[in-house]
Amino acid sequence: MKRIIFFFFCISFISCKKDLRLFDQDPKTFLTQYGKENPETKVKVHTVGGDFVIKLHTETPLHRANFIRNVKAGYYVSRMFYRNIYRMGIQGGGEYMDQLDFLVPPEYRPEFTHKRGAVAMARYDEGNPDRASSPTEFYVITNEAEARQLNGLYVVFGEVIEGMEVVDAIQAGKEYNERPAIPVFFRIDVVEE
Repeated sequence: MKRIIFFFFCISFISCKKDLRLFDQDPKTFLTQYGKENPETKVKVHTVGGDFVIKLHTETPLHRANFIRNVKAGYYVSRMFYRNIYRMGIQGGGEYMDQLDFLVPPEYRPEFTHKRGAVAMARYDEGNPDRASSPTEFYVITNEAEARQLNGLYVVFGEVIEGMEVVDAIQAGKEYNERPAIPVFFRIDVVEE
Protein backbone atom coordinates (compact mmCIF):
# COMPACT_ATOMS: atom_id res chain seq x y z
CA MET A 1 0.00 0.00 0.00
CA LYS A 2 2.85 2.40 0.86
CA ARG A 3 4.38 1.81 -2.57
CA ILE A 4 1.12 2.66 -4.30
CA ILE A 5 0.73 5.87 -2.30
CA PHE A 6 4.37 6.82 -3.02
CA PHE A 7 3.87 6.09 -6.74
CA PHE A 8 0.83 8.38 -6.95
CA PHE A 9 2.65 11.07 -4.96
CA CYS A 10 5.54 10.97 -7.45
CA ILE A 11 3.21 11.10 -10.45
CA SER A 12 1.24 14.02 -9.02
CA PHE A 13 4.46 15.86 -8.06
CA ILE A 14 5.97 15.47 -11.52
CA SER A 15 2.71 16.42 -13.24
CA CYS A 16 2.56 19.66 -11.21
CA LYS A 17 5.84 20.87 -12.63
CA LYS A 18 5.64 23.71 -15.11
CA ASP A 19 5.67 22.68 -18.77
CA LEU A 20 9.01 23.91 -20.13
CA ARG A 21 8.39 23.16 -23.80
CA LEU A 22 8.63 26.10 -26.20
CA PHE A 23 5.94 24.92 -28.63
CA ASP A 24 7.75 25.91 -31.85
CA GLN A 25 9.09 29.22 -30.54
CA ASP A 26 12.65 30.00 -31.59
CA PRO A 27 14.87 29.06 -28.59
CA LYS A 28 17.35 31.89 -29.20
CA THR A 29 14.64 34.56 -29.37
CA PHE A 30 12.73 33.15 -26.39
CA LEU A 31 15.80 32.74 -24.15
CA THR A 32 17.17 36.17 -25.09
CA GLN A 33 13.93 37.79 -23.94
CA TYR A 34 13.68 35.60 -20.85
CA GLY A 35 17.25 36.51 -19.92
CA LYS A 36 16.49 40.24 -20.13
CA GLU A 37 13.53 39.77 -17.78
CA ASN A 38 15.41 37.45 -15.39
CA PRO A 39 18.97 38.71 -14.83
CA GLU A 40 19.95 36.46 -11.89
CA THR A 41 23.43 34.94 -11.99
CA LYS A 42 23.72 32.81 -8.81
CA VAL A 43 22.03 29.60 -7.72
CA LYS A 44 22.41 27.35 -4.70
CA VAL A 45 22.32 23.57 -5.01
CA HIS A 46 20.98 21.91 -1.86
CA THR A 47 21.88 18.27 -1.11
CA VAL A 48 21.64 16.11 1.99
CA GLY A 49 25.46 16.33 2.24
CA GLY A 50 25.60 20.13 2.09
CA ASP A 51 25.13 22.97 -0.37
CA PHE A 52 27.18 24.56 -3.11
CA VAL A 53 26.78 27.83 -5.01
CA ILE A 54 27.12 28.27 -8.78
CA LYS A 55 27.90 31.62 -10.44
CA LEU A 56 26.47 31.68 -13.99
CA HIS A 57 28.43 33.42 -16.75
CA THR A 58 26.70 36.41 -18.35
CA GLU A 59 28.85 35.79 -21.43
CA THR A 60 26.74 32.69 -22.17
CA PRO A 61 23.36 34.45 -21.93
CA LEU A 62 21.20 31.73 -23.51
CA HIS A 63 22.53 29.03 -21.20
CA ARG A 64 22.28 31.32 -18.16
CA ALA A 65 18.67 32.23 -19.03
CA ASN A 66 17.73 28.59 -19.69
CA PHE A 67 19.20 27.44 -16.38
CA ILE A 68 17.49 30.23 -14.42
CA ARG A 69 14.22 29.36 -16.17
CA ASN A 70 14.59 25.72 -15.13
CA VAL A 71 15.30 26.74 -11.54
CA LYS A 72 12.41 29.21 -11.30
CA ALA A 73 10.00 26.71 -12.87
CA GLY A 74 10.85 24.16 -10.18
CA TYR A 75 12.43 21.74 -12.64
CA TYR A 76 15.44 21.12 -10.38
CA VAL A 77 13.42 19.95 -7.37
CA SER A 78 13.85 16.30 -6.33
CA ARG A 79 16.32 15.64 -9.13
CA MET A 80 19.47 13.63 -8.59
CA PHE A 81 23.10 13.45 -9.54
CA TYR A 82 22.73 10.18 -11.38
CA ARG A 83 26.24 9.91 -12.80
CA ASN A 84 29.71 9.94 -11.25
CA ILE A 85 31.86 10.61 -14.29
CA TYR A 86 35.01 8.55 -13.63
CA ARG A 87 37.65 10.78 -11.96
CA MET A 88 36.14 13.83 -13.68
CA GLY A 89 32.89 15.07 -12.09
CA ILE A 90 29.19 14.60 -11.44
CA GLN A 91 26.18 14.89 -13.74
CA GLY A 92 22.48 15.42 -13.08
CA GLY A 93 19.30 17.13 -14.09
CA GLY A 94 17.92 14.85 -16.79
CA GLU A 95 17.36 11.45 -15.24
CA TYR A 96 13.63 11.41 -15.98
CA MET A 97 14.30 11.86 -19.70
CA ASP A 98 11.78 14.65 -20.04
CA GLN A 99 10.84 15.25 -23.63
CA LEU A 100 11.43 18.97 -24.08
CA ASP A 101 11.02 20.27 -27.60
CA PHE A 102 14.17 22.38 -27.93
CA LEU A 103 17.93 22.47 -27.50
CA VAL A 104 19.95 25.46 -26.31
CA PRO A 105 21.96 27.03 -29.17
CA PRO A 106 25.74 26.64 -28.74
CA GLU A 107 27.69 29.45 -27.03
CA TYR A 108 31.28 28.19 -26.89
CA ARG A 109 33.66 30.64 -25.23
CA PRO A 110 37.40 29.82 -25.27
CA GLU A 111 37.94 31.65 -21.97
CA PHE A 112 35.63 29.20 -20.17
CA THR A 113 37.37 25.84 -19.93
CA HIS A 114 36.63 22.62 -18.10
CA LYS A 115 38.64 23.64 -15.04
CA ARG A 116 37.93 22.36 -11.53
CA GLY A 117 34.50 23.68 -10.51
CA ALA A 118 33.34 24.41 -14.07
CA VAL A 119 29.64 23.84 -14.73
CA ALA A 120 28.64 22.84 -18.28
CA MET A 121 25.60 21.56 -20.13
CA ALA A 122 25.57 18.05 -21.55
CA ARG A 123 24.37 17.52 -25.10
CA TYR A 124 22.88 14.85 -27.30
CA ASP A 125 25.11 13.73 -30.15
CA GLU A 126 22.53 11.95 -32.27
CA GLY A 127 20.78 14.27 -34.71
CA ASN A 128 22.55 17.33 -33.34
CA PRO A 129 25.07 18.57 -35.93
CA ASP A 130 25.23 22.08 -34.39
CA ARG A 131 26.25 20.58 -31.02
CA ALA A 132 23.46 22.42 -29.23
CA SER A 133 23.13 21.78 -25.49
CA SER A 134 20.62 19.74 -23.55
CA PRO A 135 17.96 21.98 -22.01
CA THR A 136 18.28 20.30 -18.57
CA GLU A 137 21.33 18.04 -18.06
CA PHE A 138 24.42 19.64 -16.54
CA TYR A 139 27.68 18.50 -15.01
CA VAL A 140 30.31 19.83 -12.60
CA ILE A 141 34.04 19.18 -13.08
CA THR A 142 36.18 17.95 -10.17
CA ASN A 143 39.38 17.12 -12.08
CA GLU A 144 40.64 19.53 -14.75
CA ALA A 145 43.33 17.15 -16.07
CA GLU A 146 40.72 14.50 -16.90
CA ALA A 147 38.30 17.02 -18.45
CA ARG A 148 40.57 18.97 -20.82
CA GLN A 149 39.43 16.96 -23.83
CA LEU A 150 35.92 18.43 -23.37
CA ASN A 151 37.03 22.02 -24.03
CA GLY A 152 35.26 23.42 -27.09
CA LEU A 153 32.85 20.48 -27.24
CA TYR A 154 30.47 21.39 -24.41
CA VAL A 155 29.36 24.84 -23.25
CA VAL A 156 30.77 25.90 -19.88
CA PHE A 157 28.22 28.36 -18.52
CA GLY A 158 29.16 28.71 -14.85
CA GLU A 159 31.42 27.72 -12.00
CA VAL A 160 31.16 26.61 -8.38
CA ILE A 161 32.17 29.52 -6.14
CA GLU A 162 31.28 28.00 -2.74
CA GLY A 163 31.04 24.45 -1.43
CA MET A 164 33.31 22.60 -3.85
CA GLU A 165 33.97 20.08 -1.05
CA VAL A 166 30.31 18.99 -1.38
CA VAL A 167 30.81 18.28 -5.10
CA ASP A 168 34.00 16.33 -4.29
CA ALA A 169 32.14 14.22 -1.71
CA ILE A 170 29.37 13.39 -4.20
CA GLN A 171 31.93 12.42 -6.86
CA ALA A 172 33.86 10.27 -4.36
CA GLY A 173 30.78 8.22 -3.46
CA LYS A 174 30.59 4.54 -4.27
CA GLU A 175 29.39 3.85 -7.78
CA TYR A 176 28.85 1.03 -10.23
CA ASN A 177 29.43 1.71 -13.92
CA GLU A 178 29.25 5.48 -13.22
CA ARG A 179 25.91 5.12 -11.39
CA PRO A 180 26.01 6.12 -7.70
CA ALA A 181 25.31 3.29 -5.27
CA ILE A 182 23.28 5.80 -3.24
CA PRO A 183 21.64 8.48 -5.42
CA VAL A 184 22.20 12.08 -4.28
CA PHE A 185 19.03 14.11 -4.68
CA PHE A 186 19.17 17.88 -5.03
CA ARG A 187 17.12 21.04 -5.24
CA ILE A 188 18.29 24.32 -6.79
CA ASP A 189 17.16 27.82 -5.78
CA VAL A 190 18.04 31.25 -7.14
CA VAL A 191 20.31 33.26 -4.83
CA GLU A 192 19.09 36.82 -4.51
CA GLU A 193 21.93 39.29 -5.13
